[in-house]
Amino acid sequence: YENIEALIWNQVIQCVDMLKIKGLNEDCLFDEFTNIKSMFKTISDQNIPIFDQAQAFIKKQNDITVTNICDDVTDVDDDYSTGVKRVRSDQLWMLLLSLTKSPNFKKFICFLHSLPCSNAYVESAFSHMKHLLNDRRSCMTTELISAELKIRLNSTLSCTELYKYILSSEDLLRAIKSDEKYTFKRKYV
Repeated sequence: YENIEALIWNQVIQCVDMLKIKGLNEDCLFDEFTNIKSMFKTISDQNIPIFDQAQAFIKKQNDITVTNICDDVTDVDDDYSTGVKRVRSDQLWMLLLSLTKSPNFKKFICFLHSLPCSNAYVESAFSHMKHLLNDRRSCMTTELISAELKIRLNSTLSCTELYKYILSSEDLLRAIKSDEKYTFKRKYV
């Protein structure tokens, strides 16, 4: 979080221009930027460490229990061996954005945090594609392959659980058997 103090307006504008985020009001964004920097200075000057403030804020939100495998330190790291507790970037921004009314800066930060830090998800999709496409399935339409890939990537049910769920759902069975378009609402299982 030391980088927030070093963050300058030109860096923010460069990111906004590069990312082409639509609907941002740059005048309001500048005001929000200065408000967030002053809020960060205010919470930094308190006697309570920022790490403890962020953890207390997160726990206060709907009594959520904070558990994250990324919080556990298993590798040897110089930053952690000194006993300094580090605030995760997303947690710090959640705290700062909750303390200041800043819809434009929130949109900017949310966009930045939505960018994947690796291509692991894409690689897993290609791995699934490799198993979907073979000589017997080469005549499948793109839409069918897309649908099967979406099911594989977004479903948490095993094949047996999905089979049992489909058999237990009368509406779904009726819709599968008919030529009509599905009319019932999607349920997340």
